[in-house]
Amino acid sequence: MTRLRREARTLTRYGIVGIVNNLVLYLAFVALVWAGTGPLVSAGICYVAGVAMSYWLNRIWTFESTARHSREVPKFLTAYAIGFCATLVMLRILLIWLPPQLAQIFNIGLTAVVIYVSLRLLKFGKMQDAD
Repeated sequence: MTRLRREARTLTRYGIVGIVNNLVLYLAFVALVWAGTGPLVSAGICYVAGVAMSYWLNRIWTFESTARHSREVPKFLTAYAIGFCATLVMLRILLIWLPPQLAQIFNIGLTAVVIYVSLRLLKFGKMQDAD
């Protein structure tokens, strides 16, 4: 399999994991806001809950990592810390123009890109040599 094809497969799997994970988290976000929790606090709660599920699914299926958790967790948490900062900044900006429910939809997509790039730059998971 060529490097480009492997990267496309990894990106597709990352997208599938992200869609499932974020659909669940979006519904939780809407429920929290509906229940009276502020949008930034709701986003923070959902973000933390989603990191655990995302690590597990992405480590096993998306990036096919067999490395020790002691090697992978710091990389994953670093990527998600970068993503967390990005999500708070982007949500704050998006809330200027959009209601929280719509702003969070855009925020999810933008943050996913930031995290994916961070994971690749940090060499999370199984990395293939170029063909």
